[in-house]
Amino acid sequence: MGAAVSMPAQRAAPFAPGLTHQQRVTRLYRHALRTARDWFVDVDLWLERSREIQAEFQRNKNAGPREAQILLNRGLSRLLEMRHPEPYTAPYLPGGCTYQRNVPPPPELCERSLPPHSEMIR
Repeated sequence: MGAAVSMPAQRAAPFAPGLTHQQRVTRLYRHALRTARDWFVDVDLWLERSREIQAEFQRNKNAGPREAQILLNRGLSRLLEMRHPEPYTAPYLPGGCTYQRNVPPPPELCERSLPPHSEMIR
């Protein structure tokens, strides 16, 4: 599955160049939680998996610099392997099922279609 799956660019590459180690770990953690949300629709199952992810990060919290870099690279490759073919998108965001559904018409069209105020009173 991994590399063959398409997904938005911000979800595919959580590490931009020039980030500190702490920022990379934080982004890996956040993306791991989002990926877990993609797989578990049931909130209780997602919360259970989130606790497991948190415990794994806590276990490796005090790793040395070399081991931390190895763990980070291993975590990123695992994240890319586990990504969902159709990640969850909130309905109101671009790509969501209700994005721009029933969009109100532009105000200038509404103003032109209404009769003058004096005619509405009669």
